[in-house]
Amino acid sequence: MKQSRKLFTILCMSLVLCLVSINYNFQVAYANPAPIKQQQPEQPSIWALEDVQMLSIYDIIDISMFGQYQSNVTYRELYTVGVKLYEKLTGETVSDEDITIDDIALQKAAYKLFNVFLLDDNMNVVVTRKDVVNVLYKVIKKAEPTFDYELDYSLSFDDISSADGNLNGVGYLVSNNLLNGIGNNKLGLENNCTKEQLFALTRRAYYYAIQKSDRAAKGAFWKVSGGKNTVYLLGSIHIADSRIYPMNDDILEAFDSSDALAVEVNLLDSQEGIAYMQQKMVYSDGTTIDQHVSKETYEAYEEAMKSFGVLTKEQYDILKPWSAAFTIQNMQTAEQSIHAGLGVDVYFMSKALFRKPIIEIEGYKFQTDLFESFDPEFQEQFLQSVLTKPEEKADNDETDPAVDSMDNNVEVIAGMLESWRKGNVEELEEVVAYDENATDEFTKKFWIDRNDHMYESVLSYLNDDSGKTYFVIVGAGHMVTNAGIVNKLEDEGYSVEQIK
Repeated sequence: MKQSRKLFTILCMSLVLCLVSINYNFQVAYANPAPIKQQQPEQPSIWALEDVQMLSIYDIIDISMFGQYQSNVTYRELYTVGVKLYEKLTGETVSDEDITIDDIALQKAAYKLFNVFLLDDNMNVVVTRKDVVNVLYKVIKKAEPTFDYELDYSLSFDDISSADGNLNGVGYLVSNNLLNGIGNNKLGLENNCTKEQLFALTRRAYYYAIQKSDRAAKGAFWKVSGGKNTVYLLGSIHIADSRIYPMNDDILEAFDSSDALAVEVNLLDSQEGIAYMQQKMVYSDGTTIDQHVSKETYEAYEEAMKSFGVLTKEQYDILKPWSAAFTIQNMQTAEQSIHAGLGVDVYFMSKALFRKPIIEIEGYKFQTDLFESFDPEFQEQFLQSVLTKPEEKADNDETDPAVDSMDNNVEVIAGMLESWRKGNVEELEEVVAYDENATDEFTKKFWIDRNDHMYESVLSYLNDDSGKTYFVIVGAGHMVTNAGIVNKLEDEGYSVEQIK
């Protein structure tokens, strides 16, 4: 059971804190594309693109609402968004019914939250920008009653008189940079509101409220100085969900001010690397996985794969044990909306694209060869640790987390995400908890050797003559513990400040 527990922990760490390429490769190969692109070919205007993309990441509104971005918003859509935004900000449930498809439920929710009688005849009436401002202001004020709403502002827009009885709401959104003019010194409050305008305003309102209430994700984040250059270190969660977004302004501003991004693997520019990994993930000698593992392991593996229904027998039979284990883990977490598409690495690489160079520390080939190098016995144990069923209780250890791995995996990962969101690196370090003096093959190859290589890379960024600021993202597991990058830098005399 101790060995099983160890493998369970190793697997979770590998997925979440330490290895990026395999998770992203699964996302590309098997998971659904981003919902907006998949279901709606129409894209928002350039100015609204980032707002719409981030709103989808925040997971505030139903995916069915995305698309037709230049269409005018109706009262049905406005109050649906208003209710969902309030629920996201507060964690409260305004309606137990699905208000996106149940008009009666929406009407009840609108009355409960906004004291508004939303009549049937008004559901499809087009709203104005003023209507949207009114709803968003009410949501913020109701969800965040401790904010200071007694602002001293002066509005000089030519059409400010159209604010009528909602001058406070307009002033609040303008003064906090949530509402901008439409040109010619006008706010356009009486103009119809398009869906992309609603989405942009909603995204900004959510971002503002989360930042101001100090609930943005703090991450595992450090600033390193003492060399020729400044280096920011961000310990990554490679697979994630919406809870880690938005991130703290300190993280985002540091990224924006940096000249280059350094990551384990450049996921956006490595077709050759992806092809290499996909080739190595499967048997090419005509054998199948059942010929390389025990009968019991294969039967459990086949049962798991059948239950997911994503791959055919021909596809999952040719996977090697290590890639089979990662595939199953990704399928488990994807069912709970935890996946590599929302990982920290992918998010910042997307932001860096066309804006700043992306430096690769390891690469697809390195990470693929790492798992290829482990002996067959370890690879089978690795697979077994994710196949253990909840009902398979151990007589001598009823609380062993390994026996509940099918259920506990998502729970463990959720705990890591929450620790990362709070900026609690001590909790992350407790989860990693490997022996830096161990001599076993896995600890040396997966942790010690990789930590050393990443540390040397950071040293080179600190001391080159470029005068650049570097933003470095590697698995959070490599940042913490005595053998981690942060401790090594401190031992070398560099100033390392955690920012949270």
